[in-house]
Amino acid sequence: MSGYDGTAVDTVDFHHSMLADEARTSSFLRAIVGTVKSGDVVVDIGSGTGVLSLFAVRAGASRVYSIEREPVIAIAREIADRNGLADSIVFIEGSSLDIEVPEPADVLITETIGNTGFDEGIITWVADAKERFLKPDAAIIPEQLDAVASLVSVPRDYAPIERWSQPLMTLDFTPLSRIVHNNVQWTDLSPAAIATPPTVVFGTDFSDVPTSLRGRVCSEGLKDAVVHGIGVWFQSTLSRGITITNSPPTVVPSWAHGFLPLAEPVEVRRGEAVCFEVSSSASGAEWRWSVGSGPTQSTNNGRLKVHEIMERLD
Repeated sequence: MSGYDGTAVDTVDFHHSMLADEARTSSFLRAIVGTVKSGDVVVDIGSGTGVLSLFAVRAGASRVYSIEREPVIAIAREIADRNGLADSIVFIEGSSLDIEVPEPADVLITETIGNTGFDEGIITWVADAKERFLKPDAAIIPEQLDAVASLVSVPRDYAPIERWSQPLMTLDFTPLSRIVHNNVQWTDLSPAAIATPPTVVFGTDFSDVPTSLRGRVCSEGLKDAVVHGIGVWFQSTLSRGITITNSPPTVVPSWAHGFLPLAEPVEVRRGEAVCFEVSSSASGAEWRWSVGSGPTQSTNNGRLKVHEIMERLD
């Protein structure tokens, strides 16, 4: 009898949630079928269970290089074999930055789209693939990716963050508060939380991959609200005529929304102008955001994982 493997269970749950997300999976299927031509060579970065690689073979690809750095690649190999498609797929374990592909590809597929679009490092993966893996005229799925942002009023999400600003049994935990306030959070935003018009804050069509992403939005308040931070989600054109988004209320349950908390909540009035800025590194791990200007400006420097913040503070 085998022992319980919590890591394996978590991995299966994670990938099952994506496979079970019909909107997500069917959108990529339609994009692949409409893009991959008979005889194409395809590279699939961050292939997970290999589902998109399987779609590419079914669409006519002669060879798919399926790149995955996590142990799930072993399951992907078995799935490909079960479906009689293993002969057309070369599974490569490791980061795409560290491996080589033996022939130039006609199509790049990467479903490294995070909750905010860019937090899984898609810019880095695509830039490297364009330089080393792809033909000059290669197609890329997704074709276009944008981060959409709005100021949001989310008292329920902000309460656990604000708690660390208060003494705990007379002890001062404000160093922990600083970390939490500067950490990108994940949540499920409702339309009722939106305090300013959702606006594309930055994005790319991958024709000229940027080294970083930055945007400033100035708009008017939609209502009187206490704003707790900036909500961020994505919209993407996978291929011509095929789009996907996790905009609130999301219909793609395997994606959440990003929440960039403020050090202090700010009041927004209906019809009054308000500005905010958001930027991200190409890796998707470094984030900065601010609301307002001058002496009332609230600025945060964010990371995606608490342990990364702790390493930087050491």
